[in-house]
Amino acid sequence: MSSCRDDNDDAPYPSIITEMADCPTNSDGTMVKIVLDDDTELPLSNPQTGLKADVIYRCLAGYTLDKGQATLYSLKSAALLRDSTSVAQCDPVNVVSLWQTRRYINLHLMPKTQDQGTHSWGFITDSIRGRHAYLRLHHRQGSDPTAYSTDVYASLPLHLVAADTITLRIRTFSGTNEQTFPLESK
Repeated sequence: MSSCRDDNDDAPYPSIITEMADCPTNSDGTMVKIVLDDDTELPLSNPQTGLKADVIYRCLAGYTLDKGQATLYSLKSAALLRDSTSVAQCDPVNVVSLWQTRRYINLHLMPKTQDQGTHSWGFITDSIRGRHAYLRLHHRQGSDPTAYSTDVYASLPLHLVAADTITLRIRTFSGTNEQTFPLESK
């Protein structure tokens, strides 16, 4: 038997910070920074190339921080929820967590899937009473069998909803998950 040993095997793995972020690209399709939900902009020590030009990706970013500069270790795409009221469908999904930041309500979901590529995500406006919006998660499973659970991240941009309070309802496999979020003054 033989083995290979890398001299860096004993090096500790860095402490990774994991946060939702907007990840804009420039005209060359290069991501040179990430923008956190509190509007903090972090330049990247390892710019990401080969992306679409002049777009903003929504991602779960795993990075380290050194002297105000981020080094990316992972990027997981997140669905950006749009108004899907006209095509409303509420297939069940498991909810891991929901949290609010200044600009988004973020969701960590676990759909049961075999081929996640056929799912669609959005939000449905059920009603607005005064300045309180009642929304539901739009989830279309399509023809994808409910086989095994996988992680999905999504973000609801708060600027899309004209309200002071949002109640978000999500159909789960065991009933309804409902959470209310008071919004900052706009």
